[in-house]
Amino acid sequence: MDRTTLADVPPGCRAEVVGFSAGFPPDRRAYLQAYGLVLNYSVQVVQHSPVTIVRVDHIELALESDLAKGILVQLSPDDQNSNAAG
Repeated sequence: MDRTTLADVPPGCRAEVVGFSAGFPPDRRAYLQAYGLVLNYSVQVVQHSPVTIVRVDHIELALESDLAKGILVQLSPDDQNSNAAG
């Protein structure tokens, strides 16, 4: 499975959070983790414009572009296969 950033996940696809970039602000990480954006948890990308919106369980979070680029994810296997076929 390929690792990428949350900013690169197509809308409608799910991905698992696998880490944060080295320069990711610790206070922002703590804030996002409080809302459920934690390691090994699956999120769904809703949209990328004008901001990245992700769904974590029943909560939608709006993320600035630089934050979405700092969240490392792994595409879910089903979404990886559908993207390869598309």
